[in-house]
Amino acid sequence: MMPPNIGEWCARVRQGMRSRYVCLLEAQVARERAEIEGLRAENRALLNSLLGTAGVPPIEAPPAHPAQIAPIRRRSWQQIFAAREIEAGREARAREQSAQRQPGD
Repeated sequence: MMPPNIGEWCARVRQGMRSRYVCLLEAQVARERAEIEGLRAENRALLNSLLGTAGVPPIEAPPAHPAQIAPIRRRSWQQIFAAREIEAGREARAREQSAQRQPGD
């Protein structure tokens, strides 16, 4: 008989440490979430049915998990100054090019 790998062993220890009450609560929350999703789908279907009889296009279902905004990466002062210098150079080049074009109009 093979001994269980470390992942299975940790899962069994974690399961053994949780009380029955916590397991029952987690199961109840999972059931209620599934019920809520079903009710939302049913409500959406009813609403789309009513909208369809009125000649309005149906409402599309929102994504299950909306995409989260990625956190902004913190920049060092050196990176900030370099970005500002690059942007200033681009603006100066654009000004020079526009100044060269205007006299020749």
